Amino acid sequence: MQDQEGARTITQKYDLFSLAFKANPFATFARMRRDDPIYAHRSPDGSIIWYITRFEEVTAVLKDNDHFVKDVRNTLPPDAQKPRKSSLNRLINENMLFADPPDHTRLRALVNQAFTPRRVEQLAGRVQQITNELLAAIAPDGEADLIASFALPMPVRIIAELLGIPPADQAQVADWSQAIISPGSRDLNYSARKRKVRAFVDYLRQMFARRQREPQDDLISALVQAEEAGERLNEAELSSMVALLLVTGHETTVNLLGNGALALLNHSAQLVILRERPGLWATAVEELLRFDGPVETSTTRWVRKDFIFQGHQMQRGDVVRVVLASANRDACQFAQPDVLDVTRRDNRHLAFGMGIHYCLGAPLARLEGQIGLQTLFETFPNLRLAVPANQLEWRSGVLFRGLKQLPVCLD
Repeated sequence: MQDQEGARTITQKYDLFSLAFKANPFATFARMRRDDPIYAHRSPDGSIIWYITRFEEVTAVLKDNDHFVKDVRNTLPPDAQKPRKSSLNRLINENMLFADPPDHTRLRALVNQAFTPRRVEQLAGRVQQITNELLAAIAPDGEADLIASFALPMPVRIIAELLGIPPADQAQVADWSQAIISPGSRDLNYSARKRKVRAFVDYLRQMFARRQREPQDDLISALVQAEEAGERLNEAELSSMVALLLVTGHETTVNLLGNGALALLNHSAQLVILRERPGLWATAVEELLRFDGPVETSTTRWVRKDFIFQGHQMQRGDVVRVVLASANRDACQFAQPDVLDVTRRDNRHLAFGMGIHYCLGAPLARLEGQIGLQTLFETFPNLRLAVPANQLEWRSGVLFRGLKQLPVCLD
Protein backbone atom coordinates (compact mmCIF):
# COMPACT_ATOMS: atom_id res chain seq x y z
CA MET A 1 0.00 0.00 0.00
CA GLN A 2 1.46 3.36 -1.06
CA ASP A 3 0.84 6.81 0.40
CA GLN A 4 1.53 10.03 -1.49
CA GLU A 5 4.07 11.15 1.09
CA GLY A 6 5.12 7.90 2.67
CA ALA A 7 5.26 4.14 2.15
CA ARG A 8 3.32 1.52 4.12
CA THR A 9 4.60 -1.85 2.93
CA ILE A 10 3.51 -4.71 5.20
CA THR A 11 5.15 -8.12 5.02
CA GLN A 12 6.00 -11.22 7.07
CA LYS A 13 9.49 -11.42 5.66
CA TYR A 14 11.45 -12.32 8.78
CA ASP A 15 11.24 -15.15 11.30
CA LEU A 16 11.08 -13.27 14.60
CA PHE A 17 9.56 -15.81 16.97
CA SER A 18 11.09 -19.27 16.43
CA LEU A 19 13.50 -21.01 18.78
CA ALA A 20 16.18 -20.80 16.08
CA PHE A 21 15.74 -17.04 15.93
CA LYS A 22 15.94 -16.70 19.72
CA ALA A 23 19.17 -18.72 19.75
CA ASN A 24 20.82 -16.21 17.40
CA PRO A 25 18.74 -13.14 16.50
CA PHE A 26 21.70 -11.01 15.50
CA ALA A 27 22.05 -12.30 11.93
CA THR A 28 18.39 -11.48 11.33
CA PHE A 29 18.76 -8.07 12.91
CA ALA A 30 21.74 -7.35 10.64
CA ARG A 31 19.58 -8.11 7.58
CA MET A 32 16.80 -5.92 8.92
CA ARG A 33 19.16 -2.99 9.57
CA ARG A 34 20.47 -3.33 6.02
CA ASP A 35 17.24 -3.95 4.13
CA ASP A 36 14.30 -2.99 6.37
CA PRO A 37 15.39 -0.77 9.28
CA ILE A 38 11.77 0.30 9.76
CA TYR A 39 9.85 -2.91 9.19
CA ALA A 40 6.06 -3.37 9.26
CA HIS A 41 5.02 -6.88 10.30
CA ARG A 42 1.44 -8.12 10.22
CA SER A 43 0.63 -10.07 13.37
CA PRO A 44 -1.78 -13.05 13.37
CA ASP A 45 -4.67 -10.85 14.54
CA GLY A 46 -4.16 -8.51 11.59
CA SER A 47 -2.64 -5.62 13.53
CA ILE A 48 0.56 -3.92 12.43
CA ILE A 49 3.79 -4.09 14.43
CA TRP A 50 6.66 -1.82 13.45
CA TYR A 51 10.17 -3.10 14.25
CA ILE A 52 12.80 -0.34 14.50
CA THR A 53 16.32 -1.77 14.32
CA ARG A 54 18.95 0.90 13.54
CA PHE A 55 20.57 3.00 16.25
CA GLU A 56 19.61 6.32 14.67
CA GLU A 57 15.90 5.53 14.31
CA VAL A 58 15.76 3.69 17.64
CA THR A 59 17.03 6.75 19.51
CA ALA A 60 14.60 8.95 17.56
CA VAL A 61 11.64 6.83 18.73
CA LEU A 62 12.88 6.64 22.34
CA LYS A 63 13.09 10.44 22.51
CA ASP A 64 9.78 11.17 20.70
CA ASN A 65 7.04 11.11 23.33
CA ASP A 66 4.61 13.07 21.17
CA HIS A 67 4.16 10.49 18.41
CA PHE A 68 5.00 7.28 20.31
CA VAL A 69 3.11 6.65 23.56
CA LYS A 70 3.32 3.99 26.29
CA ASP A 71 -0.37 4.10 27.32
CA VAL A 72 -2.53 2.71 24.50
CA ARG A 73 -5.48 4.75 25.77
CA ASN A 74 -3.66 7.86 24.54
CA THR A 75 -4.15 6.67 20.96
CA LEU A 76 -7.93 7.11 21.30
CA PRO A 77 -9.67 10.26 20.03
CA PRO A 78 -10.06 12.94 22.75
CA ASP A 79 -13.83 12.38 23.06
CA ALA A 80 -13.58 8.56 23.19
CA GLN A 81 -14.55 6.65 26.32
CA LYS A 82 -11.38 5.12 27.76
CA PRO A 83 -11.80 1.43 28.63
CA ARG A 84 -11.66 0.33 32.25
CA LYS A 85 -8.66 -1.71 33.29
CA SER A 86 -8.92 -5.16 34.85
CA SER A 87 -7.22 -5.84 38.19
CA LEU A 88 -4.41 -7.56 36.30
CA ASN A 89 -3.94 -4.64 33.91
CA ARG A 90 -3.91 -2.19 36.80
CA LEU A 91 -1.24 -4.21 38.61
CA ILE A 92 0.95 -4.30 35.50
CA ASN A 93 0.24 -0.88 34.02
CA GLU A 94 -0.38 1.67 36.81
CA ASN A 95 3.27 2.67 36.94
CA MET A 96 5.68 5.01 35.21
CA LEU A 97 6.89 2.41 32.69
CA PHE A 98 3.49 2.42 30.98
CA ALA A 99 2.61 6.07 31.51
CA ASP A 100 3.01 9.19 29.38
CA PRO A 101 3.51 12.77 30.56
CA PRO A 102 2.10 14.33 32.69
CA ASP A 103 1.31 11.08 34.60
CA HIS A 104 4.80 9.74 33.96
CA THR A 105 6.42 12.94 35.20
CA ARG A 106 4.51 12.77 38.50
CA LEU A 107 5.17 9.05 39.06
CA ARG A 108 8.88 9.30 38.20
CA ALA A 109 9.35 12.23 40.56
CA LEU A 110 7.76 10.30 43.40
CA VAL A 111 9.74 7.11 42.83
CA ASN A 112 13.03 8.98 42.35
CA GLN A 113 12.76 10.08 45.98
CA ALA A 114 12.75 6.45 47.10
CA PHE A 115 15.17 4.89 44.62
CA THR A 116 18.19 7.09 45.31
CA PRO A 117 21.80 6.47 44.23
CA ARG A 118 22.76 6.54 47.93
CA ARG A 119 20.37 3.67 48.64
CA VAL A 120 21.91 1.64 45.80
CA GLU A 121 25.50 2.41 46.85
CA GLN A 122 24.74 1.12 50.34
CA LEU A 123 23.81 -2.27 48.83
CA ALA A 124 27.31 -3.11 47.55
CA GLY A 125 28.33 -4.99 50.68
CA ARG A 126 25.08 -6.96 50.77
CA VAL A 127 25.34 -7.83 47.05
CA GLN A 128 28.85 -9.17 47.67
CA GLN A 129 27.70 -11.15 50.72
CA ILE A 130 24.78 -12.79 48.89
CA THR A 131 27.01 -13.55 45.89
CA ASN A 132 29.58 -15.23 48.14
CA GLU A 133 26.89 -17.29 49.89
CA LEU A 134 25.35 -18.54 46.65
CA LEU A 135 28.68 -19.45 45.07
CA ALA A 136 29.85 -21.21 48.23
CA ALA A 137 26.66 -23.28 48.22
CA ILE A 138 27.21 -24.58 44.68
CA ALA A 139 30.99 -25.07 44.96
CA PRO A 140 30.93 -28.60 46.44
CA ASP A 141 28.72 -29.93 43.64
CA GLY A 142 31.27 -29.55 40.85
CA GLU A 143 28.48 -28.78 38.38
CA ALA A 144 25.62 -26.30 38.50
CA ASP A 145 22.93 -24.54 36.51
CA LEU A 146 24.09 -20.96 36.90
CA ILE A 147 20.64 -19.58 36.19
CA ALA A 148 18.80 -21.53 38.89
CA SER A 149 21.65 -21.58 41.42
CA PHE A 150 23.06 -18.08 41.03
CA ALA A 151 21.76 -15.67 38.38
CA LEU A 152 18.12 -15.91 39.51
CA PRO A 153 18.31 -16.04 43.33
CA MET A 154 20.91 -13.29 43.68
CA PRO A 155 18.87 -10.37 42.25
CA VAL A 156 15.59 -11.75 43.65
CA ARG A 157 17.03 -11.60 47.17
CA ILE A 158 18.50 -8.14 46.59
CA ILE A 159 15.33 -6.49 45.26
CA ALA A 160 13.17 -8.23 47.88
CA GLU A 161 15.43 -6.99 50.68
CA LEU A 162 15.55 -3.51 49.15
CA LEU A 163 11.75 -3.38 49.09
CA GLY A 164 11.49 -4.76 52.60
CA ILE A 165 9.92 -8.15 51.84
CA PRO A 166 10.56 -10.42 54.89
CA PRO A 167 12.82 -13.43 54.10
CA ALA A 168 10.01 -15.87 54.93
CA ASP A 169 7.82 -14.30 52.21
CA GLN A 170 10.41 -13.89 49.45
CA ALA A 171 9.84 -17.23 47.70
CA GLN A 172 6.09 -16.65 47.58
CA VAL A 173 6.49 -13.08 46.31
CA ALA A 174 8.91 -14.29 43.62
CA ASP A 175 6.32 -16.85 42.50
CA TRP A 176 3.64 -14.17 42.26
CA SER A 177 5.90 -11.84 40.27
CA GLN A 178 6.79 -14.63 37.84
CA ALA A 179 3.08 -15.29 37.31
CA ILE A 180 2.70 -11.65 36.29
CA ILE A 181 5.57 -11.42 33.80
CA SER A 182 5.73 -14.90 32.24
CA PRO A 183 2.55 -16.94 32.81
CA GLY A 184 3.17 -19.04 29.68
CA SER A 185 6.42 -20.42 31.03
CA ARG A 186 4.60 -21.42 34.22
CA ASP A 187 1.74 -23.20 32.40
CA LEU A 188 -0.78 -20.88 34.06
CA ASN A 189 -4.23 -20.41 32.60
CA TYR A 190 -6.04 -17.10 33.00
CA SER A 191 -7.92 -18.17 36.15
CA ALA A 192 -4.79 -19.42 37.90
CA ARG A 193 -2.91 -16.25 37.00
CA LYS A 194 -5.80 -14.11 38.24
CA ARG A 195 -5.81 -15.92 41.60
CA LYS A 196 -2.10 -15.27 42.04
CA VAL A 197 -2.50 -11.61 41.12
CA ARG A 198 -5.31 -11.18 43.66
CA ALA A 199 -3.23 -12.87 46.36
CA PHE A 200 -0.30 -10.59 45.51
CA VAL A 201 -2.46 -7.45 45.65
CA ASP A 202 -3.91 -8.51 49.03
CA TYR A 203 -0.41 -9.14 50.38
CA LEU A 204 0.81 -5.74 49.19
CA ARG A 205 -2.23 -3.95 50.62
CA GLN A 206 -1.44 -5.38 54.05
CA MET A 207 2.25 -4.51 53.65
CA PHE A 208 1.43 -0.87 52.75
CA ALA A 209 -0.83 -0.55 55.80
CA ARG A 210 1.92 -1.88 58.09
CA ARG A 211 4.54 0.46 56.61
CA GLN A 212 2.13 3.38 56.93
CA ARG A 213 1.78 2.67 60.64
CA GLU A 214 5.39 1.63 61.26
CA PRO A 215 7.82 2.85 58.56
CA GLN A 216 11.06 0.92 58.13
CA ASP A 217 14.30 1.70 56.29
CA ASP A 218 13.13 0.04 53.08
CA LEU A 219 11.85 0.99 49.66
CA ILE A 220 8.18 0.19 50.32
CA SER A 221 8.20 2.59 53.29
CA ALA A 222 9.86 5.24 51.13
CA LEU A 223 7.26 4.76 48.38
CA VAL A 224 4.38 4.94 50.87
CA GLN A 225 5.75 8.19 52.28
CA ALA A 226 6.95 9.78 49.03
CA GLU A 227 5.25 13.08 48.28
CA GLU A 228 5.63 15.56 45.42
CA ALA A 229 3.71 18.84 45.24
CA GLY A 230 1.17 17.53 47.74
CA GLU A 231 0.57 14.26 45.86
CA ARG A 232 1.31 10.68 46.85
CA LEU A 233 1.07 7.32 45.10
CA ASN A 234 -2.41 5.85 45.45
CA GLU A 235 -2.87 2.19 46.38
CA ALA A 236 -3.11 0.96 42.76
CA GLU A 237 0.01 2.91 41.82
CA LEU A 238 1.88 1.59 44.86
CA SER A 239 0.99 -2.03 44.00
CA SER A 240 1.91 -1.59 40.36
CA MET A 241 5.19 0.14 41.20
CA VAL A 242 6.24 -2.63 43.60
CA ALA A 243 5.31 -5.25 40.97
CA LEU A 244 7.35 -3.35 38.39
CA LEU A 245 10.39 -3.14 40.67
CA LEU A 246 10.16 -6.83 41.58
CA VAL A 247 9.90 -7.97 37.97
CA THR A 248 12.37 -5.61 36.30
CA GLY A 249 14.61 -5.62 39.37
CA HIS A 250 15.43 -9.27 38.91
CA GLU A 251 14.63 -10.08 35.26
CA THR A 252 17.20 -7.63 33.93
CA THR A 253 19.97 -8.82 36.23
CA VAL A 254 19.21 -12.53 35.77
CA ASN A 255 19.79 -12.09 32.03
CA LEU A 256 22.79 -9.80 32.48
CA LEU A 257 24.49 -12.43 34.63
CA GLY A 258 23.48 -15.38 32.43
CA ASN A 259 24.17 -13.77 29.05
CA GLY A 260 27.33 -12.14 30.36
CA ALA A 261 28.73 -15.38 31.76
CA LEU A 262 27.99 -17.20 28.50
CA ALA A 263 29.60 -14.46 26.39
CA LEU A 264 32.79 -14.61 28.46
CA LEU A 265 32.87 -18.42 28.39
CA ASN A 266 32.62 -18.23 24.60
CA HIS A 267 35.40 -15.60 24.43
CA SER A 268 38.22 -16.94 26.59
CA ALA A 269 40.69 -14.31 25.39
CA GLN A 270 38.51 -11.62 26.97
CA LEU A 271 38.58 -13.51 30.27
CA VAL A 272 42.37 -13.54 30.12
CA ILE A 273 42.33 -9.73 29.79
CA LEU A 274 40.03 -9.41 32.82
CA ARG A 275 42.23 -11.69 34.92
CA GLU A 276 45.27 -9.59 34.05
CA ARG A 277 43.41 -6.28 34.45
CA PRO A 278 40.60 -6.71 37.04
CA GLY A 279 40.09 -2.96 37.06
CA LEU A 280 38.33 -3.39 33.71
CA TRP A 281 35.29 -5.21 35.13
CA ALA A 282 33.09 -2.11 35.14
CA THR A 283 33.99 -1.47 31.50
CA ALA A 284 33.43 -5.15 30.72
CA VAL A 285 29.89 -5.06 32.11
CA GLU A 286 29.06 -2.16 29.79
CA GLU A 287 30.36 -4.18 26.86
CA LEU A 288 28.37 -7.25 27.91
CA LEU A 289 25.25 -5.09 28.12
CA ARG A 290 25.89 -3.93 24.56
CA PHE A 291 26.99 -7.25 23.10
CA ASP A 292 24.13 -9.44 24.33
CA GLY A 293 22.05 -7.42 26.74
CA PRO A 294 19.17 -8.56 28.94
CA VAL A 295 16.40 -6.74 27.04
CA GLU A 296 15.81 -7.53 23.38
CA THR A 297 13.11 -4.96 22.65
CA SER A 298 11.87 -2.02 24.63
CA THR A 299 8.39 -2.26 26.10
CA THR A 300 5.62 -1.60 23.60
CA ARG A 301 4.88 1.82 22.23
CA TRP A 302 1.85 2.84 20.16
CA VAL A 303 1.50 5.42 17.42
CA ARG A 304 -0.57 8.27 18.86
CA LYS A 305 -1.92 9.53 15.52
CA ASP A 306 -1.35 9.06 11.79
CA PHE A 307 1.97 10.50 10.67
CA ILE A 308 5.00 9.79 8.47
CA PHE A 309 8.12 8.58 10.25
CA GLN A 310 11.32 8.49 8.20
CA GLY A 311 9.29 8.05 4.99
CA HIS A 312 6.97 5.37 6.41
CA GLN A 313 3.26 5.92 6.89
CA MET A 314 2.29 5.00 10.44
CA GLN A 315 -1.31 4.95 11.62
CA ARG A 316 -3.00 5.61 14.94
CA GLY A 317 -2.83 2.52 17.13
CA ASP A 318 0.01 0.76 15.31
CA VAL A 319 2.35 -1.11 17.67
CA VAL A 320 6.02 -0.07 17.69
CA ARG A 321 8.80 -2.31 18.99
CA VAL A 322 12.20 -0.70 19.39
CA VAL A 323 14.86 -3.42 19.06
CA LEU A 324 17.58 -2.46 21.54
CA ALA A 325 19.60 -5.63 20.84
CA SER A 326 19.82 -4.67 17.17
CA ALA A 327 20.69 -1.01 17.76
CA ASN A 328 23.54 -2.13 20.01
CA ARG A 329 25.09 -4.03 17.08
CA ASP A 330 24.78 -1.17 14.56
CA ALA A 331 28.08 -0.62 12.71
CA CYS A 332 27.14 3.02 12.16
CA GLN A 333 27.44 3.54 15.92
CA PHE A 334 29.97 0.94 17.11
CA ALA A 335 33.28 -0.15 15.61
CA GLN A 336 33.29 -3.90 14.95
CA PRO A 337 29.91 -4.32 16.68
CA ASP A 338 29.88 -8.13 16.51
CA VAL A 339 33.20 -8.34 18.38
CA LEU A 340 33.19 -8.62 22.18
CA ASP A 341 35.81 -6.19 23.47
CA VAL A 342 35.95 -5.71 27.25
CA THR A 343 38.32 -2.75 26.76
CA ARG A 344 35.81 -0.82 24.60
CA ARG A 345 35.54 2.76 25.84
CA ASP A 346 33.22 4.58 23.41
CA ASN A 347 30.20 2.52 24.37
CA ARG A 348 26.99 4.56 24.50
CA HIS A 349 24.75 1.52 24.26
CA LEU A 350 20.98 1.42 24.69
CA ALA A 351 20.66 -1.63 26.94
CA PHE A 352 18.74 0.44 29.50
CA GLY A 353 16.88 2.57 26.96
CA MET A 354 17.02 6.34 26.58
CA GLY A 355 14.92 9.39 27.33
CA ILE A 356 12.28 9.81 30.00
CA HIS A 357 11.79 6.03 30.31
CA TYR A 358 15.48 5.26 30.91
CA CYS A 359 15.66 2.33 33.34
CA LEU A 360 15.46 3.55 36.93
CA GLY A 361 17.21 0.40 38.15
CA ALA A 362 20.23 0.67 35.83
CA PRO A 363 22.68 1.56 38.66
CA LEU A 364 21.54 -1.47 40.67
CA ALA A 365 21.78 -3.82 37.67
CA ARG A 366 25.30 -2.55 36.93
CA LEU A 367 26.34 -3.06 40.55
CA GLU A 368 24.94 -6.61 40.63
CA GLY A 369 26.44 -7.44 37.24
CA GLN A 370 29.93 -6.25 38.14
CA ILE A 371 30.07 -7.89 41.58
CA GLY A 372 28.33 -11.06 40.43
CA LEU A 373 30.38 -11.76 37.31
CA GLN A 374 33.74 -10.72 38.74
CA THR A 375 33.24 -12.88 41.84
CA LEU A 376 31.98 -15.81 39.76
CA PHE A 377 35.04 -15.96 37.51
CA GLU A 378 37.50 -15.23 40.33
CA THR A 379 35.95 -17.97 42.48
CA PHE A 380 35.91 -20.52 39.64
CA PRO A 381 38.86 -19.68 37.35
CA ASN A 382 38.37 -22.93 35.41
CA LEU A 383 34.64 -22.44 34.85
CA ARG A 384 33.44 -23.97 31.58
CA LEU A 385 30.23 -24.96 29.83
CA ALA A 386 28.93 -28.45 30.63
CA VAL A 387 27.16 -28.73 27.24
CA PRO A 388 27.93 -27.37 23.76
CA ALA A 389 26.80 -23.77 23.41
CA ASN A 390 24.47 -24.65 20.52
CA GLN A 391 22.46 -26.91 22.85
CA LEU A 392 21.52 -24.10 25.23
CA GLU A 393 17.87 -23.05 25.19
CA TRP A 394 16.71 -19.45 25.20
CA ARG A 395 13.47 -18.23 26.72
CA SER A 396 10.66 -17.25 24.37
CA GLY A 397 9.13 -13.79 24.23
CA VAL A 398 9.98 -10.50 22.52
CA LEU A 399 10.89 -8.39 25.55
CA PHE A 400 13.63 -10.10 27.56
CA ARG A 401 16.58 -12.07 26.21
CA GLY A 402 17.77 -14.79 28.53
CA LEU A 403 18.70 -18.44 28.91
CA LYS A 404 16.48 -21.12 30.42
CA GLN A 405 19.49 -22.87 31.94
CA LEU A 406 23.27 -22.42 31.91
CA PRO A 407 24.87 -25.76 32.94
CA VAL A 408 28.54 -25.40 33.84
CA CYS A 409 31.45 -27.33 35.30
CA LEU A 410 32.91 -25.36 38.17
CA ASP A 411 36.44 -26.78 38.23
